[in-house]
Order: sequence, then C-alpha cells, then structure tokens
Amino acid sequence: MSTTRIDAGSTATRLLRLVLPVHDARSRIVSHHQLMDESERRLCSAAHCGVQTVETVAARILDNAREYHRWEDEHASIMKRIAGERRRETQKIALLDASLALVHRKAFFEHLRDRQIRGDARRRLVSLFFSHRDYETAVVAEHGNYLRSAASYLCSSYVGRQLLLDEIFDEPLTQYEDLYTEYFRTFCDSALLCDSDPMAACVRPLVLPLKRQVNEYRTALLALTQSTSGIWRRPALPRHG
Repeated sequence: MSTTRIDAGSTATRLLRLVLPVHDARSRIVSHHQLMDESERRLCSAAHCGVQTVETVAARILDNAREYHRWEDEHASIMKRIAGERRRETQKIALLDASLALVHRKAFFEHLRDRQIRGDARRRLVSLFFSHRDYETAVVAEHGNYLRSAASYLCSSYVGRQLLLDEIFDEPLTQYEDLYTEYFRTFCDSALLCDSDPMAACVRPLVLPLKRQVNEYRTALLALTQSTSGIWRRPALPRHG
C-alpha cells in the first residue's frame, strides 16, 4: 500500500500552516529572542506614539548609546527569566510578576514629576527612600532607574499582549498601576505632613487600607494567570472618606 506525501507547496499544506499556528500561539512558549525583538520594536514605536511622557522615556533611552546598552542589559535579564520558564502559563506569571515590579520601581520618580515636587519636599522624600546616598547621587541614579524601568514596563505590557496573547496585560494591569500610584502618592503625602498638620488626620488613615487593596489586586492578577475562565473580576474597593 503506497502512501501519499503532501507536497510542501500544496494547498493542503498552506492551509495547515494558516490554521495550526492559531492553535499553537496560545500554548507554545516564547523565546528570549522573540521577547527582545518585540521589546525593541515597541520601544522604537513608543518614541513616535504621540504621548509626550511615553515619547520622552523612549527617546531618552534610544538617543543615548550608554543608556540604551544599560537598558538592554537589564531588560534582557528580565526577559531571560520569562524565557527560562518551560510552560506558557508560568511564562505569563513570570512576566506579570516582572511587570508589577517595574510599576513599583518607576513610581518614585513619576511621583516627583507628576506632583512637581521641588525643594525641601523633594529632599525629604529622597532622604526617606534613599538615606544611604547623598541627595545629588540619589536623584541622578533614580532618574536613570526610572527611565529604564518605564521603558521596560512599556515593553513588558506590550509583549504580554502581543506574544502571550493575554488581556491581563491590558486593562487589569493598568488598573493595578493606577491603584499603586494612588497608594504611593498617599504614602508620600503622609510622610511629608507634620503631626500638627490638620491634613495628617485625613491622609494617614488611608495608607494602610490602600496598601491592603494593592496586595488584593496583586493576588487577584496572579490568580487570573492560572484561571480557566480567563475572566477578570476587579476586586471590590471600598470608598474613602
């Protein structure tokens, strides 16, 4: 009994190539090379995306060879941990965990920028978080950390959507970032208030509840990566005030 071989250029083979990758795309693991290629593509496109803060971050990295190579080394290390996972589900968990850490790392300088904190208030916050460094050294170092972390976050959330095909890296991750920003802002505001300031009694009681909410969100996000339903259920947040 003879067997019929399918020619590589046959219609059947071409159809199989169109159909099979769709199934495989949600199950196969992603390589380090793919993660880095998509990250670099995202960073280049971000430099012309029309959002000023995003364009500034991307341009500062891309236009400075030293900063670019430093970012590339750090980002490659992050992506290596994701690529090292041998199952698709654990790659998602590792990438999400890395993305959450990047949200935390970039929060300090974003807070200084968004709240336009200057002078003594800035010095006090820098001293609070980086007491082991002198002021000037800490500011320069943390600005660099912010740029590299913000650039990597742009890439990690993008590759989560594009390569791992998971919507958790879209709105749910953005919601977490917004909540963490609120918590971090409240914590810093509380730290700058004197005990005699009337606002202290209003702001400080919010810090711990917000921290609990951040932890609940993180737990819910990580649980979603292992959920069979794939449905994001935002944790109920109590109203303040």
